[in-house]
Amino acid sequence: MAAAVAADPPSTAHDFLSAAADVARVWIEALLHRSARTPETIDGVPRSRWAVSAADAVRLLTAAGRPGETALEHDAESRWRTLAAAATAAPRLPFSILAAGLGLDDAAARVVALLAALEHDPDLERACAFAWDDFTRKRPDAGFVVELLGGADPDARARVRAALAPDAPLRRYRVVLVGSATDVEASSPARRTVRLTDRVVSHLFGDDTFDVALDGVATLTPPAALGELVLPAETIAIGRRALAHSATARVLLHGPAGTGKLMLVRALAAEAGRPVLRVDVTELLRIPDRVEDRVARLAREAVLRRAITVLRAGASADDTAPPADASRVVELVARLRGPVVITCHTRPAWLVHAIPDLLEVAVAPPAIRARVALWQQALGAERGLAGDAAVAAVAARFALGGEAIHRAAARVRAHAHLRDPSAPRIEIPALTESARLMLQHRLGSVARRVAPGFEWSDLVLPEDTLDLIHEFLAFSRHRARLLEEWGFERKLPYGRGVSAILAGPPGTGKTMVAQLVARDLGYDLYVIELSQVVNKYIGETEKNLARVFDEAERSHAVLFFDEADALFAKRTEVRSSNDRYANLEVNYLLQRMESYDGITLLATNLEQGIDEAFKRRVRFTVQFELPEAAVRAQLWRSMFPTEVPLAADIDWNRLGARWEMAGGYIKKAAVRAAARAIARGADTSVTAADLDLAASLEYREMGRIG
Repeated sequence: MAAAVAADPPSTAHDFLSAAADVARVWIEALLHRSARTPETIDGVPRSRWAVSAADAVRLLTAAGRPGETALEHDAESRWRTLAAAATAAPRLPFSILAAGLGLDDAAARVVALLAALEHDPDLERACAFAWDDFTRKRPDAGFVVELLGGADPDARARVRAALAPDAPLRRYRVVLVGSATDVEASSPARRTVRLTDRVVSHLFGDDTFDVALDGVATLTPPAALGELVLPAETIAIGRRALAHSATARVLLHGPAGTGKLMLVRALAAEAGRPVLRVDVTELLRIPDRVEDRVARLAREAVLRRAITVLRAGASADDTAPPADASRVVELVARLRGPVVITCHTRPAWLVHAIPDLLEVAVAPPAIRARVALWQQALGAERGLAGDAAVAAVAARFALGGEAIHRAAARVRAHAHLRDPSAPRIEIPALTESARLMLQHRLGSVARRVAPGFEWSDLVLPEDTLDLIHEFLAFSRHRARLLEEWGFERKLPYGRGVSAILAGPPGTGKTMVAQLVARDLGYDLYVIELSQVVNKYIGETEKNLARVFDEAERSHAVLFFDEADALFAKRTEVRSSNDRYANLEVNYLLQRMESYDGITLLATNLEQGIDEAFKRRVRFTVQFELPEAAVRAQLWRSMFPTEVPLAADIDWNRLGARWEMAGGYIKKAAVRAAARAIARGADTSVTAADLDLAASLEYREMGRIG
């Protein structure tokens, strides 16, 4: 993965490491002087003439005119002060980014410089071998680092030990590894090896390869331009001020999915010359045993890249989040250094209280004019292939955010060129389908999706009923413009949703109308299964309904409550605790119906069974009556596809007049008659006798006598 922030040229990083190696050489030489007082024999046995002790090394160095211990210590200190000042003056230097980002003190900075010098210059390993008098060792241990950097000063040695402590930044943020898992309780802390982690080594050498251990958890996002944002200028300005509030700003961006929260951060980060590290909080918390390591790596990655960290919490940080997950999110925010942005669908109250310095920015869904602009911008040169009317229609139907609109537009453009490269066309069904696919939800886990299987020509209803259905459709298509641009949103206190009661006897076409409405608007139709919603235990019905409406908010689906009188029944007088809790369920339904920004259809066989409070909050009521004889004749004829062979003796008017049945039963009788006819042979046809027999059987099942 390419680095989002360009590191200093390799020569600059190389020069720093070379200078650090020079300082390390003086540190090592001074250490040799301190340890030169070793005996010439070991346990009474003379040292081998081939062994080179620290004392031997000091004698050789002194003979060559090298300074003594005190002068070396002063020289090392002077060199280090000069190097540290040069690093401070070059804030883009990889070492400076690491030290400043983690707030390393002088002792910790010396540890990093020493270990980096050992990685940079292999000859230093040989020099260290003289100091610890063991050429088989390849890495220094903690005791050697304390001795080398702390010298004979107890306070300085204590500071180095503190820098290597488990809770100090060097180990907390996975900069330095001390020992290994097998070293615990197996060796003393002073004898555990010390080294820089691979990710830090690559950073100090100018190679900012992304930490592979964070794949699937975090990604670097490409920059965005402010011109790509279709958000109110006030929202952009507030977001800019929030991110610039301090070097460790904590910002909450809350708003529905797809409203452009991440794009806003990407644009503001690009404006400030910083990358964006996007973190999937759900994936981060998925494996509890790996959370600690991942959090440390995330914090380190953000520091090394000088990135703005975006924690994409979505719905996982709402007020229903498990306490364990909530505490981990707060801990993650506390561990991260630099600016942190949390994006949520809602404003979680617990998060606001857990982070006192949290700055909140609400990102509202784009209004219809903004959505039209987003579609036109995303379609680009191909916007003329769709036409302004089609773009306006799909923008009104689907309240998508900028990111979702751009993905939908890219999909529809690609498919248009695939279908006809020479003359691509973008029609409203293709726009609608692409927009619908952008909706991410799990409504299928709490409701049953029904695929529309009818055309408007299949619907046979009285004219006044059809007129009311078309009025409902027109309101649904144009509600965004009606509410936002014409200002009716201020006059309608019960929310933006569209709802209708479909009342009438069984088989009169309520389910068919629900399917046609969903198909005409380009939405999915989900039937709410009452068996999965209603629960005898207190509070469970409300929880189940909350799941339905929460998922529906993200789906733009048409919710269809069949036999709604069983769920939205009249409230009763409180004569027992059961009555009181039943009324609480109805009250909860009323609240969710008011706040739901979608389409809800309530089918009932008995309109009088619906609570009056619901009727006041439902915009439309469509009454389905048993069809008259003439309408029944049309229904009989419309039930047979053109491929069905029909006998010439069928009198549709007689069938309509004789059999008083709703459309659902007529359909069953028609299929029944066709099945009996086809069983007689391939050359047969459906006769009037078949239809009469099938109708009489349906009558019997209805409990009537024909």
